[in-house]
Amino acid sequence: MKELLQNITKLENYRLYVMHGVILLLFFILVLKLFSLQIAKGEYFSQEVNGTALREVEVEAARGTIYDRYGRPLAINNTAYAVSLDPSVGVDNLNKVLSDLIDVLEKNDEKIVETLPITSSLPHEFLFDGSESQEKRWKEDMNLDQSYTAEQCFNELEKRFELSDDIDNEKAGKILALRCALYKRRYSKYIPVTVAYNVSEKTLTTLREQGSSFPCAFIDTQSNREYPYGKYFSHILGYIGNITDEELKEKSKDGYSINDNIGKDGIEKAYEDDLRGTDGSQYIEVDSSGRRISTIENEGVSPSPGNNVYLTIDAELQKKAYDALEDALTEVQLDRLTGGADYGYSVSDVFESMIESNNIRIKNILNSADDTTQGKIKSYILSQDENAASDVEKAREILLTGYKQNAISGSQLLIAMYEQGLITDDDEIITKLKSGAISSSTALISKMRSQEITPQMTAMDPCTGSVVVNDVNSGDVLAAVTYPSYDNNELVNSFNNEYYINLQNDPTTPMVNRPYQEPRAPGSTFKMITAAAALEEGIIGPNTTIYDEGTFTEAGKPYARCWIGSGSGSHGYVNVSEALEVSCNYFFYTVAYNMGSDAITKLNNYMRAFGLDNPTGVEIYELYDSMTDYPSRISSPEYKEYVAKQRYENPTASDLRWTAGDTIRTAIGQSSNNYTAATLAKYIATLANGGTRYKNHFMSKITDSNGNLLSEYEDVIEEQLSLKESTLDAIFEGMNLVTNGEKGTLRNSFKDYPVNVAAKSGTAQESQKRSEHTIFVAFAPYESPEISISVLIPYGNNASTAPAPTVAKEVISKYMQLDTTVENRSYDALVR
Repeated sequence: MKELLQNITKLENYRLYVMHGVILLLFFILVLKLFSLQIAKGEYFSQEVNGTALREVEVEAARGTIYDRYGRPLAINNTAYAVSLDPSVGVDNLNKVLSDLIDVLEKNDEKIVETLPITSSLPHEFLFDGSESQEKRWKEDMNLDQSYTAEQCFNELEKRFELSDDIDNEKAGKILALRCALYKRRYSKYIPVTVAYNVSEKTLTTLREQGSSFPCAFIDTQSNREYPYGKYFSHILGYIGNITDEELKEKSKDGYSINDNIGKDGIEKAYEDDLRGTDGSQYIEVDSSGRRISTIENEGVSPSPGNNVYLTIDAELQKKAYDALEDALTEVQLDRLTGGADYGYSVSDVFESMIESNNIRIKNILNSADDTTQGKIKSYILSQDENAASDVEKAREILLTGYKQNAISGSQLLIAMYEQGLITDDDEIITKLKSGAISSSTALISKMRSQEITPQMTAMDPCTGSVVVNDVNSGDVLAAVTYPSYDNNELVNSFNNEYYINLQNDPTTPMVNRPYQEPRAPGSTFKMITAAAALEEGIIGPNTTIYDEGTFTEAGKPYARCWIGSGSGSHGYVNVSEALEVSCNYFFYTVAYNMGSDAITKLNNYMRAFGLDNPTGVEIYELYDSMTDYPSRISSPEYKEYVAKQRYENPTASDLRWTAGDTIRTAIGQSSNNYTAATLAKYIATLANGGTRYKNHFMSKITDSNGNLLSEYEDVIEEQLSLKESTLDAIFEGMNLVTNGEKGTLRNSFKDYPVNVAAKSGTAQESQKRSEHTIFVAFAPYESPEISISVLIPYGNNASTAPAPTVAKEVISKYMQLDTTVENRSYDALVR
């Protein structure tokens, strides 16, 4: 009994100790909390009582880097100094402060962020690219009447922000851009307004020395998106930009906000979810007016950077292909300008084209100083019609007429381009032109040859093109070039509205991704498909010969002709390999006709097998993505019927009926055949590897920010063609004869070239007034294929310069690491 009482006492003492411990712990926690509230954060909570508040603000995560296949950076984040405005700082005479700040920045050649969606120069125009929703939202943000024109909006903003009448339009536009940005922050003054990105040390020093003159300005570091290769990758990479209302509706569930950037095009858009990191947060203290007071340290969440995307593209191969294409276009233009080719044109034609295409900037002329050459041109324009000062198109028409009537000279136009910064005087061409030492014709040709005036700027045929290079043993795209291109650096960080509108109005359509969005008739590059169909279906054998009679009459009128002698000549007896060598149309008319009543069905089956009826598979937008309503995308009876019904309100029976003539013309790449350069490169890759059709792709792998592998692309085989070895041998031999045969159509272009290339060229006439499109396809090396290539140059057929094969050779040489200046280099030295 005594022991029981002792145990009970011990238990009660133990419970008492525990209770005392708990009380002490709670008291200790209370003391800590009181210390935090009264000592550590006493001042903060005192301010909180006096009207301050906490705001959670986002800390943007670093976007992932995009690399080429060898780890060369293609899209990076560049941390640099930026000049920003603090909306919470009240400033007397704000307009003067902003004007002085702009002067300092411009003196140091800094690029000022201009977000005003109205052109500064007269006549004022909106820069919304026709987007009514963007215009409506901006007017709502700025409390402007929805019915206001650009001119009325500009004038109203000048009045609202009390800009002086003696400020010129260009300066006014920059001040208004900053005033509008500050105005939009009126309810969130803790969010700064960026004035200039990536500023120099010189600018930093000036602003620090003159800090008291700019009380609302401060310097901080910001992460900017940068594309080191610029124009070479714009169509593949795309760019990022501010999220739109429509995008926000779709992405709000993923944590996006109105201030976020998002991929707008290309890989930036396709891999947005991978590249975008997870934003962090921090807490700031603001007063009752929304002004930032302080940042709360050690609070919030750190941002997580996005993942890195590695592409299949070879950046240096891409660059070489672009430069080679531009060089080839330049050579053709110069050849046509100097009278060395058909479809030639004059110096006057070039100047007129540059006026019409706005590559001699009419708005710059209308806003120029009177004592310049542009000022003299402006004076002439206004002397013809004073209302032209506010009518750009009218002014352009007067300038064009004035040039045609010799009231304005070519020399004046070139000097105007110099004053506009479009060309330089580094070679003293402008100096010589001004002194009369050279003519405007000589100056123009010199500037074209140096490519200060590019094929894009002349807008003369040919001024566009595309090149695609694929790995034949996988779906890897090694290069995909569009010419002309644009600089996607102009569309990130501070979106250059005026630059974007100029791109939209450029007649050479530089924003079109031509390898995937511009189809053209393939011409004779299609003939290998007809050859494969004929050989596989037993219509011919490898040694079957057909005599070329020049004009093929069996399919009815209009008669189809072989190209040699315009139907009156003959290639004699040729087999399938020889027919490819000399590109004998008659041979392929015959084999297609001999396939019988279901000939087009048989051809269509092989066209589909080689991928002509499908998208290539790449992750970015391509034309076929928008052709879902089409019953097919190849030359076929159903395609012809569909197009006829779209084109004509009441198509006739002949418009809808498929004929034998349609079939034989399909067999040589005409009729309704239209394919992109990417589609052709994929078809050639499938042929070169023996019949394995891979899905094309740009992504190679994805890693996290520390380089750890997250995912890697695995090749997808879309179809495995069962082609006989004899079929492949006959076609390969024919393509090799094209470049190496005694009668090969490209034997001169590839004479002494150190790599055997299996190729086929083609032409297609679209307009009687313009030259044919020129198309080239190939795989190399012939003995062991590694790459396929396609080159497509609209209106570029030019016998004396052979632009497409010239481009292809440059690209193949780069891939094979050749020194093409060394003649007769043996292939044995080229083992990779």
